[in-house]
Amino acid sequence: MVPNVQRPVCCRFAIISVLAAYAGGLAACRADAPTASGAPVALQRVSGDGQTARPDSPLDRPLVARLVDADGRPVRRVDVRWSVSAGTVSPEVSVTNASGDAQTVWRVGSATGIHRATASADGLEPVEFIAFVDPDAVPDRIPLRALALSTYDGSGQVVHPDVTISPAIGETARPWLAITPYPWGNANYENPSLFAGDGREKWTLPDGVTNPVVRPETGYLSDPDILWIDDEREFRLYYRHVATENAILLTRSSDGVHWSPPRAVVTAPNHRAVSPTVVRRAAGDWLMWTVNSGPSGCTASSTTVELRRSGDGVEWSGPTTVSLAQAGVFAWHLEVQWIASLREYWAMFNGKSPGSCTTDALYLATSGDGVTWKTYPSPILRRGAIPELEDVVYRATFSYDAQRDLVSIVHSGARYVSRGYEWHAAFERRRRTDLLEQIGRLNAAMVTPSTAPPLTNATAP
Repeated sequence: MVPNVQRPVCCRFAIISVLAAYAGGLAACRADAPTASGAPVALQRVSGDGQTARPDSPLDRPLVARLVDADGRPVRRVDVRWSVSAGTVSPEVSVTNASGDAQTVWRVGSATGIHRATASADGLEPVEFIAFVDPDAVPDRIPLRALALSTYDGSGQVVHPDVTISPAIGETARPWLAITPYPWGNANYENPSLFAGDGREKWTLPDGVTNPVVRPETGYLSDPDILWIDDEREFRLYYRHVATENAILLTRSSDGVHWSPPRAVVTAPNHRAVSPTVVRRAAGDWLMWTVNSGPSGCTASSTTVELRRSGDGVEWSGPTTVSLAQAGVFAWHLEVQWIASLREYWAMFNGKSPGSCTTDALYLATSGDGVTWKTYPSPILRRGAIPELEDVVYRATFSYDAQRDLVSIVHSGARYVSRGYEWHAAFERRRRTDLLEQIGRLNAAMVTPSTAPPLTNATAP
């Protein structure tokens, strides 16, 4: 029997160190092991293309190119050279990693306009990246933060945002925001109002506009949806009038200042045509989605989303129910847009639980036809992301920049304070890929139950 010999402490440490170094070496070898790939046959553009930056500044994201073999497998340990028409790149030569990717950081030059960068590898067709250099460039990413809006009632409290881009009003294209004040939940002030944006977070009263642009003779207004129709050179503003029934009204303007007398284009019993959102695909091809909660309003056990069609945006068909459903919740307020470059509709909606008017998360759905929708496991936003949206997440609106693959979102929601619900708007900008990655995975994070009293049909906008 071998005696139990006690080794000196220093020897034990030495043995452990050797074993750790050996294990680390094995891990390093495994990580550095060559991939099973053939000779490189193609260099691919992966990411970083189409960004915008101010002169003499680095792009927000690196340029990434990928080297693959004939079977599409990554090829590693190959030099990729980078060259630019203006500015500098660092490094000028990068080596492909285990994923076949090589990257560099591009600081653009001082001239405005389009700058070009090229990635090349021996014997292969190079790939080109472009950057837009603009002294007024807006950043690719803006974290969620509250908006300050000067409302006609002086409260700055708002709900129901909707955005459109007008290329014909003023010298450059800019977003226009339709939104309704909602001070402490007072529907008497819930009248559609307009603001113009700078592409960042600043929204101001457009020249000549007096808010609100419409007021009710009876009942109250809500749920504006604004469009710019380029070939007709006019704005169209749809909104809901609530009195003895729901009526979707339409007013039109060529300048955003002078508006036509409103006319009813859709009528329905109360709570059965909520939150109209309108898309014009082409002349003669209009679509309108609304939410139907039945006679119970937001306290209903469920809701349905309905679609109407029109040839002119004025005369509309009867509603048909579409298949838009999120596990555990039902759509309450809705925004739909056609994303032409992606060939699909996007819908953002806040989800209500059965029997509840309080909504605590915003979701995304996508569709190829506007009828059958795909939803995602996780929300875009949950309540509590910022103090101003502590207790409620409500209707949101968005714009998509296809050239830069960016999604800009204006949210609305509320927090409960001693006086009651205080309503706010907030803004963020994200890359589409980041947004889809977030909502495509199941988010198991627990949300602390709100201590605010629940919204009711009387207090929900």
